[in-house]
Amino acid sequence: MRSFPLLRRATLCILVALLAAAPLAAYTIYLKDGSTVQSKGKYRIEGNRAYIVLPNGTASVLDARLIDVKRTESANQADYGGNAVILQDAAPSADGTPAPPQSPRLSDVIARRGAALPGPQRETAKATVLESVKMKSGNRDFGSLPRRPFAAADVAAEIRQFFSGQGIPTVAVFAGTQGNHPLVEVTADGETGVFRGLAVGANAILHIRDRFPGKVAAFDLLLLTTSGERGGQFVLTPEMASDLVSKKVQLAAFFVDNVQF
Repeated sequence: MRSFPLLRRATLCILVALLAAAPLAAYTIYLKDGSTVQSKGKYRIEGNRAYIVLPNGTASVLDARLIDVKRTESANQADYGGNAVILQDAAPSADGTPAPPQSPRLSDVIARRGAALPGPQRETAKATVLESVKMKSGNRDFGSLPRRPFAAADVAAEIRQFFSGQGIPTVAVFAGTQGNHPLVEVTADGETGVFRGLAVGANAILHIRDRFPGKVAAFDLLLLTTSGERGGQFVLTPEMASDLVSKKVQLAAFFVDNVQF
């Protein structure tokens, strides 16, 4: 992604900071193989297809027969009535007054930003097969990747242990976009948590490079909030991480210049 003027960069960082504290919501879809998919609201069934909207706003489709309906409904029952985002328009109240507008969310701001900047942008939302969701830049949407184990189990365990040792215990490691790209999914809260996850990720890949030479070329790093909202995704190489760790580039500037939308 190209660099942007300092004023725009500062404005974007402030915008993310303001929205990070806003109420967030997500709907978790459980599949029969034990994996999960995060969506912005409950799926809509047509025949054998389940239509969903991913947390980044991209419409997608999956095979409805793969959904563990009972577990999905049970897991979302408590939260769905109060906080989850419904795919349909909000209904008016009993007295006819319009429903109050939903609070803005970090992923909405990120989506709007991706549509406005001249750099890589997301494609117009359309229904696609879940495993082939891409952004306009051509990059895979890490949130749509199937959750399969990373081939090198020892590397995955070391990544989780490193993050845990840095005070970030909620980390999952899956197969990424390439065989030597683990998908590192970090769950954090707010702007501070997202930035810290990125900083620890930079240190983690340098540790893995030294601990397992030649096994990992990059992290497919996905930062999420505890409710599944996107905080950003990065293809983080050791070279990029070295610049960040050595403070050749500031964390906020690195985020803006390298985050994928």
